[in-house]
Amino acid sequence: MGLADREYYREPPSAGLGLRMPGSIVNTLVIINVAIFLLNFFFDNQHNRITNFLTIKPAVLYQPWMWWKFISYGFAHSPVSIWHLVGNMFGLWMFGRDVERVYGAREFLRFYLVSIILCSLFWVVKELALGHPQIGLLGASGAVTTVIILFCLHFPRRTILLMGIIPMPAWVFGIMIILMNIFEFGPQSDGSSIAFDVHLVGAAFGFAYHKLGWNLGGLLPFLNRGGGGKSPSWKKAFQRQPKLRVHTPEESYRSLDVEADRVLDKLHSEGEESLTNRERSVLEDYARRMRQKLR
Repeated sequence: MGLADREYYREPPSAGLGLRMPGSIVNTLVIINVAIFLLNFFFDNQHNRITNFLTIKPAVLYQPWMWWKFISYGFAHSPVSIWHLVGNMFGLWMFGRDVERVYGAREFLRFYLVSIILCSLFWVVKELALGHPQIGLLGASGAVTTVIILFCLHFPRRTILLMGIIPMPAWVFGIMIILMNIFEFGPQSDGSSIAFDVHLVGAAFGFAYHKLGWNLGGLLPFLNRGGGGKSPSWKKAFQRQPKLRVHTPEESYRSLDVEADRVLDKLHSEGEESLTNRERSVLEDYARRMRQKLR
């Protein structure tokens, strides 16, 4: 959370009533996934045709007219158990909100969709190589793993409550996620229905995306409207980007919120002497912005 979310800073609520759309891409993605699950459950629970329609099978690689399933499978979840949906959407909502504040809504959507595609492409090629052309894949777990790893890399000292009970730093939680999927990957071939290798692909993409400072605006120009109608070049898409990237003023403010919150946590736990010159500058910039808002 940023300064505006703390108890000592509150803006008065706006007057009046009105209908509002979801406030973020994360909320929108959760709503879409839940809506698809409910549609299948209430209107076609006997045959699961909606879920089966969205599920991807390896044979799709040879059917270009069906390549949209490289994305659609990520919005379908097991109709057998609601916990498949609940686990993925809770992870997306819990960790995705802070990650979206760092990158902005458009870039968050870009890397989320790219993660879905990369995970399914890996899985399709692997299953075809193993001679399993008709095994289905569904669920957002690969992309959600990407989001979790990005959260752990951006907020390594944030406290995570494992099982809602055991506190641990986010970086430890991220390592646990990776090790768990590595250790479980072996038994997968013995009948497990969980694609642990897909989770690892999502984790690897999240790690590379963060460490190499990628920006995917040049790869998905149809999701990059603005900037005078010009899309970034493919070369610029893979250039290292500064940690505080300015996409729009609103996105820049969200990034400043996240950074200011981190500096305040450090100030509270380690004292003013521990702050670097850059961290002091962050607090000054945020204080200046708050004063402007209150005029």
